Amino acid sequence: MPDTAPAIIAADLITLDADLGTDKAAVITALAQRLTGAGRASDADALAAAALAREDKSATGLPGGLAIPHCRSEAVTAASLGFARLAPKVDFGAPDGPADLVFLIAAPEGAGAEHMKLLSSLARALVRPEFVASLRGAATEADVIALVEGVLPPPPQPAPEPVSEPRPEPEAEAVSSDAAPTERTIVAITACPTGIAHTYMAADALTAAGQRAGVTVRVETQGSAGSTPLPSAAIAAADAVIFATDVGVKGRERFAGKPVVASGVKRAINEPDAMIAEAVRAAADPSTATVEAGSAPADAEETRGGELGWGTRI
Repeated sequence: MPDTAPAIIAADLITLDADLGTDKAAVITALAQRLTGAGRASDADALAAAALAREDKSATGLPGGLAIPHCRSEAVTAASLGFARLAPKVDFGAPDGPADLVFLIAAPEGAGAEHMKLLSSLARALVRPEFVASLRGAATEADVIALVEGVLPPPPQPAPEPVSEPRPEPEAEAVSSDAAPTERTIVAITACPTGIAHTYMAADALTAAGQRAGVTVRVETQGSAGSTPLPSAAIAAADAVIFATDVGVKGRERFAGKPVVASGVKRAINEPDAMIAEAVRAAADPSTATVEAGSAPADAEETRGGELGWGTRI
């Protein structure tokens, strides 16, 4: 049977240039009511409570006037995005001031991998300045929908029929970039409690910062859309590892002996260039802290330390 699930965003989930209240609780409540009124959730209060509980763990305001309150909840009946362009702006805890662009990312408690991929794709697009600027310039709800749909992965297509014609011999394989590494190579793990948004935004922010610094960065996202473990060869070749997590690192023992920089996940979004620079310095410092194998409590301590230093402060 064809998938009859509603589109992840629709005109009745969008509010443009509106006053939704003076604090984030009011904005989240208004967006939860919109989703419920559109048949995307069964209980607006329960949805708002779940999103606010996530806020209590770590504020979802981001630099540049953005906020991405998000949650998984049994009240959500279809994975959905509520969007508001606020006037006036509202404080969501970002380091540089209040937000005017707010996405409420709502997923069912047992959301499947495809839904989570859609939601994480939207989150990743929000680290791109040109996408954010387009949201601010959107004139209508239809414009917002087109922008969002433009960054989501296309629906899966049926597999093509096998080709029976002979195929030409492949050209000699190009030398992998791994064969000529840049000055430093860093691997990273990103993970947040719900695994919907910050996990993927942090991964993209670190990768982009690595490109700016001339450093190769390979990231393993441990989120709700699934995880593809880093190849053991990539870990072995890495000069340092970054743990940008608000939860324990899965398979932490794989990184034993590597110089480590650890923080909460939001610092990787807010200060990716600083984290890359710290990892490069750690790689060159023989006295720096390294990952110890089989020490889950130490991992939790590292993460808490990062949150206290940055994750909960910003």
